[in-house]
Amino acid sequence: MINLNDFRKNIWTNAGIRPCPGYGEDGVLKKVFELIGVSKKPLCIEFGELRVLGTTSRQYRISNLSSAVYVSASMNFYSLVLNILDILKISMKQRNIKFLKFVFSMPKKRIVTPDNVLSTLRISSRDPVDLLVVDIDSVDFEVVSRLLDEGIMPKVFVVEYNPSLPPRDILFQKFALVKHSVENKRFYGASVAAWLKLFLPLNYSLIHVSGFCNLFFVKNEFKDYFQEPDVLFEITDTREKVLSFAKEFCLPGFIPSWFHDPPLTNDELNLLRQ
Repeated sequence: MINLNDFRKNIWTNAGIRPCPGYGEDGVLKKVFELIGVSKKPLCIEFGELRVLGTTSRQYRISNLSSAVYVSASMNFYSLVLNILDILKISMKQRNIKFLKFVFSMPKKRIVTPDNVLSTLRISSRDPVDLLVVDIDSVDFEVVSRLLDEGIMPKVFVVEYNPSLPPRDILFQKFALVKHSVENKRFYGASVAAWLKLFLPLNYSLIHVSGFCNLFFVKNEFKDYFQEPDVLFEITDTREKVLSFAKEFCLPGFIPSWFHDPPLTNDELNLLRQ
């Protein structure tokens, strides 16, 4: 069994016209799909994605010339222009005109909710998906729950966890709280325990903790390739861990948007417990 921490590497950070955040996930996904294989018709899905080359999913997409469904609430004309430049740059750099097909899978502009997520995707449980990433900084948990309930079960599921939430408590932001006036940027998403409770009974295993952002789950048929992470040790739940991870794997000067906000209060945590 391998420890995916040994394969963290930013491979495609400068693939497009602008540098893309790293987190070392390029190397991790490269190794994962070397071991579990890629479908005949590669497909990845990423919610919260503005980059036509992908962010978390870019290693998979670029390496396999994969089709993609990308969705972001903030997609605009400026992003469209930058994405076209991304495609032109990688086409010239790789000397491969096949990358031009990425023009046909630009990110869609849509606010994703548990109720509209299936209509946004327009796929069924019969459609093979290799990689699905959810990073919408709000009701991620309920969106993922809906996908799993409908049988959308990719080989690899990547979800964002909130390191500011107590890791042993089952906490997640409900759709009903999206408009609640909590200004603390640490108030979002779901705890580690919430994600484990959701995925583990559904034939998935946790195989990687990606700094202060993502948990990687893989179908149990592939779990024996990977060493189970020591979750409580690996999550970046302290200031020191956040700064260390950012220095090693992120763009120079990068820190999470919530880093300077205060710890969540008991009242704020109780909102997530309702």
